[in-house]
Amino acid sequence: MSLTATHWFAGEYREARDQFERALALFQPGRDDDLAFRFGADPGVAAMLYLAIALWPLGDVARAISLIDHMQTRMANLTHVGTHAYGKMHAAMFELMRGDHGRAAPNAFELARLAQDHDLNMWRAYGVFLQGWATAASGAPGDGLEEMRRGAEQLREQNVPNFDGLFKIALAEAEDRAGDSDRAVAILDEALATCDRMGHRAFEVELHRARGEILVKRDAASPAPAEDALLTAIAVAKQQATRSFELRAALSLAKLYQSTGRPADAHAVLAPALEGFARTLEMPEIAEVEALLAALSQTDEVKAQAAQRQRLAQLHIAYGNALIAARGFGAPETTEAFARARQSAFSVQNAPERLAADFGLWAGSYTRGELSSMRAQAAAFLAEARPDSPEAGVAHRIQGITHWFAGEFVEAGDHLERALALFQPGRDDEMAFRFGPDPGVAAMAYLAFVLWSFGEVDRAVSLIERMRARIAGLTNANTLALGAMHAALFAMMRGDRSRARTSVSELTRIVSEHDLPLFRAFDLFLEGWAIADDGAPAGGLESMRRGAESLREQNVLLFNGLIKMLLSEAEALAGDPERALATVGEALATVERAGFRAFESELHRVRGEILLKRDPSNPAPAEEALLTAIAVVKQQGARSFGLRAALSLAKLYQSTGRSSEAHAVLVPALEAFSPTHEMPEIAEALILRATVEDSAHS
Repeated sequence: MSLTATHWFAGEYREARDQFERALALFQPGRDDDLAFRFGADPGVAAMLYLAIALWPLGDVARAISLIDHMQTRMANLTHVGTHAYGKMHAAMFELMRGDHGRAAPNAFELARLAQDHDLNMWRAYGVFLQGWATAASGAPGDGLEEMRRGAEQLREQNVPNFDGLFKIALAEAEDRAGDSDRAVAILDEALATCDRMGHRAFEVELHRARGEILVKRDAASPAPAEDALLTAIAVAKQQATRSFELRAALSLAKLYQSTGRPADAHAVLAPALEGFARTLEMPEIAEVEALLAALSQTDEVKAQAAQRQRLAQLHIAYGNALIAARGFGAPETTEAFARARQSAFSVQNAPERLAADFGLWAGSYTRGELSSMRAQAAAFLAEARPDSPEAGVAHRIQGITHWFAGEFVEAGDHLERALALFQPGRDDEMAFRFGPDPGVAAMAYLAFVLWSFGEVDRAVSLIERMRARIAGLTNANTLALGAMHAALFAMMRGDRSRARTSVSELTRIVSEHDLPLFRAFDLFLEGWAIADDGAPAGGLESMRRGAESLREQNVLLFNGLIKMLLSEAEALAGDPERALATVGEALATVERAGFRAFESELHRVRGEILLKRDPSNPAPAEEALLTAIAVVKQQGARSFGLRAALSLAKLYQSTGRSSEAHAVLVPALEAFSPTHEMPEIAEALILRATVEDSAHS
């Protein structure tokens, strides 16, 4: 907790949040109840309080409120006086930060009572200040102000800097209400100096905001100093990712701009600050921002600016789409074009240009394998798309692909099923010109990959056939290439050489007719695989390596695990197990670096099989790799991959005279599988299970 509070003290909110989450996860009621007597306060109460105080500024308003409620419930069942004082003080500070007088006041008065009854000197100082604030906030301007000054002085005498910025904001606002704006500004300047001297930056944003608001009240005819203070607040908030503080500062700055005849500037500062917030009674500023944005949107200046931004966004998107064809989604210049389009279109919710820019940014991140960006962009797209619209189908598709990339197959399946359910042929045919490939083709392709991994083999194969049937009636080159490539990789993942060859031939024809650099690299690799599979490993390997290198040069991570798995198997068949193992090792390193876990279990399985072929007399490393593959499968729910790994491990056990262990690993792996010619591994595993069962009983 102390390290975590250090991050919060320094204004490092994201780091503080992560550490507080860890502290709360480690807390166990019952086991940890006595820690309050050794460390000053109950660890669960402390963790919930500070996590709430970190989450609210970061914009997670609902969870922050919920944590405070949980904290109050736990505290009600405790008898440790120090914990009660600690909890009441921090709960009051949380509500003071939010500006909720109704919830803050009872905690303030209860803290003052506890401090008085139990002679708690430090808590008494907090209680004096907070009781004064509660009185001042509900009465005449001068009420409670003397108590606030006295409490602040007592804290200074005790050298207690915690929450210094928040106290000084409350005191300055009270001084300003009492008519002494000069004293108010001096208090805030002193607090900002303390910020710089001590590095206590938890409330730096709010200090600049409060200073700007008081400055504009003091001299409305000279708004420049207030504007400077509010712009500084927004800049610090962006650095700290304190979105709730940023929204407040943006609201104050927008009001200043509106009052000085600058509606376009007001709209421009408010719109991005509101992104990601949903209206809630727990943060009334959100509704106030929405109302002000609506009013500003009706002005001629904002309408003209919106039209100009829309035209600019359309130009950037057109340029981005041209770059996709020439350079690919993952090229830096493509991403830059869509980023500029997003910036131009940010002020219009659900604008087609905005959604197209979001998709372009996500597709670039996906191509390069940037999982954190993919998650953020997919979530933003899903939040912006209207429910049940064609765009919502795209949103669920990219959310599903993002989960699949991360090996989160259950979540991926849910979103991809939704994407396919939302798809309507005819209505959605033009979507390929705005959001990459045809939405039906893409949804069916990725859902097939997920379903096959789950063990729904026949439905997965059926979806690929439906996808191919839809492609037959389409003309968009990117969709045709994507469909052929995914069909080939799907067949290769399954080990279906016949269907793979058909799709590889289709892809070769398409890239020969169209200038598609990304798909040309995949075709080079896949053609090499076909050549190697025909019995010419040397020539095929060379083409596979050139294709893999072309993908690397384009910074393309698509299907990296499967590509490297196929390459390593070809290298092992060509008699070079060391190079094959190096290829798998490189792919597993990418799994850890990029979080691309869709083929993680398969990579461990292939590594185990190559290790065993390289040195059959030393099966331990291979066994370890196969056990790792099975462990990953259990975490992901990828039952087909699990059956494969179990089959390889059972063969290893059988070859080393461990029939009972072979049987034990096969039985759970075969559960819920029925024989199908679309997955021959099932029949092979059933035969092996019967064989080792007989051996175990003989």
